[in-house]
Amino acid sequence: MEQAALTFRGVSAGYKHRKVLDNVSFSVREGEFVSLIGPNGCGKSTLLKTAAALLKPLSGVVELFGQDVHRIKPALRASLLGVVPQKIESPMAFTVSQIVMNGRISSIGRWGGISSRDHDLVERSMIYTDVLGLRDRYFTELSGGEQQRVALAMVLAQDPKIIMLDESISHLDINHRQEVLQILMNLNREKQMTILLVSHDLSLSASISDRFLLMDTGRLVKAGTPVEVLDPALLSTVYNCDLRVQQDPYTGYLQVSGAVDSLNRRKKLNRHVHVIAGGGSGIELYRRLLIEGYEVTTGVLNRLDSDAEAARALNIEVVLEQPFSPVGNDAIAEALQMIDNADTVILSQVPIGSGNLVNLELASEALKRGKTVLLASGIADRDYTEGKAALRLVTGLMTDGAIGWQSIQELMLQLQKHSHS
Repeated sequence: MEQAALTFRGVSAGYKHRKVLDNVSFSVREGEFVSLIGPNGCGKSTLLKTAAALLKPLSGVVELFGQDVHRIKPALRASLLGVVPQKIESPMAFTVSQIVMNGRISSIGRWGGISSRDHDLVERSMIYTDVLGLRDRYFTELSGGEQQRVALAMVLAQDPKIIMLDESISHLDINHRQEVLQILMNLNREKQMTILLVSHDLSLSASISDRFLLMDTGRLVKAGTPVEVLDPALLSTVYNCDLRVQQDPYTGYLQVSGAVDSLNRRKKLNRHVHVIAGGGSGIELYRRLLIEGYEVTTGVLNRLDSDAEAARALNIEVVLEQPFSPVGNDAIAEALQMIDNADTVILSQVPIGSGNLVNLELASEALKRGKTVLLASGIADRDYTEGKAALRLVTGLMTDGAIGWQSIQELMLQLQKHSHS
């Protein structure tokens, strides 16, 4: 039976009062090449720091080759695990060869001398990563891509059993990126070195990885082979955009792409959307709708509202009302005119109180006028009106034909569906 190189058992972890990882469990087998994928901010870097014992779990256990990673002595841990960070800091004037030799420190010990094997490993690592010609240069003088290759050389010099790379190839030019990946693949296949690579290039990762770990908002959403994980519907939901997956007819590898063929259509959408928002809940909606090519109006908003500021910055036509004032008849009439000109009315995840309940009444009027009305789910948690008036209104709207949405990706799919109906 193959030994697990890295195991997470119900691990939650984070920083001070902010939990990032939430009950994460998985195993990476010895000799596997695994890509860790997911959108920015989903917890990938935190997972690597926790695996490397730089962060202590709030709960759960991380095991490295069957041992609790926090109980392994640092020198032994360095011989088992090497981590290539996104960026390496060198405040002192170290040369490249000195930086790479740092990878041997845990093996040399405090009083030990540098052996011929240490020199050979350092030399080989610099040759592999194409930094041998930089050996006498100061690290701080190098470009970002050169520094990243030096960082990889330092980790290779450790001669570990598992290497974790935190987006460490993103700064490399295409030539060195291919070379570094080839190095990693060779180490994986010839020495059965375990590789865990954080990557944003899903197509490239699909061609080199045995398995994927897909993360979203601190949770492991799915683990499996590229075919199992690269599901268009799942990826589109996690990455919050329309993604497509196709098999390359020549290589047989999966290719992930955005809906590029729709870009020309977006310029000619001629579809008008009115957004009911407030309290910052409309900013991401405005951004995505404008990118997709929709004409956007919004309101009624308080003049001091962050959504009002965003609408002005984006040149979105907006209905405004004075702060701390009830919504007047003029503003209501102006909003109704915008709704008449719109094809669809969207209610964002805005909290509803007595001051903006009239916006829900505008959505109800829009439905009566034959408009498509798309309502953000979860109104019960955002209803601050007396007697749950907002919840009653939304329940009535749903009964009368309004459509609920939970994520922006789901909202965009609903918009496309009703644009063609």
